[in-house]
Amino acid sequence: MRALLLAGIMLFFSACSLTREVPPSVSYHLDTRMEVVSSSEQGCRERVIRVALIQSPKWLKSTSIFYSDGHNRRYRYTRARWEETPTDQLQQLIEQAVTDSELYKGVIPYKSLAKDEWLLEVRLEEMEQQIADDGSADTVLRLYAVLVDQYSRALLAQKRFTYRVTEMPGDVENAVLAWSQGTGKFELELTQWLEDECREQHPLTLH
Repeated sequence: MRALLLAGIMLFFSACSLTREVPPSVSYHLDTRMEVVSSSEQGCRERVIRVALIQSPKWLKSTSIFYSDGHNRRYRYTRARWEETPTDQLQQLIEQAVTDSELYKGVIPYKSLAKDEWLLEVRLEEMEQQIADDGSADTVLRLYAVLVDQYSRALLAQKRFTYRVTEMPGDVENAVLAWSQGTGKFELELTQWLEDECREQHPLTLH
């Protein structure tokens, strides 16, 4: 009996030791390191634009970080997570980028009670890291943006944005790096696209 008790105690302390040796979970966020420069375009200076809530697949509305293999199987990084969900992070980054562009009289969130002329809808279509059998990864970020006139409900413009990095080591650090770089490019290309639409659309008419 004493031998069994001693073995149990040794097993308990051995398990505690292994637990202490497990590395802590690491949290990540999208670090774009990109600064949107204010635009001199005057076409939308009297307009207010509302940024709709981003639509995305359900699994991108969690703090888990996923990857897949070449056989259509999806896995979760067990020792890594997002500080905020990718959808929430992109919502904040898009609203900030459009605000910094200074294209509009005002940039308001979806639930604001203020009146607006245009609605910007963004859909996060894909945010994938696929790791091949040799350990290399193909990382993709794909978004789709739609610009809508709030009065007529007319579709003014639409555009898909795709960013891909191939043949990089398949780990969570490289996945977050690729997605961060893609998001930074998206901020710049989105505001440039909006600037082009401000230039092309007819001047604001009062309703």
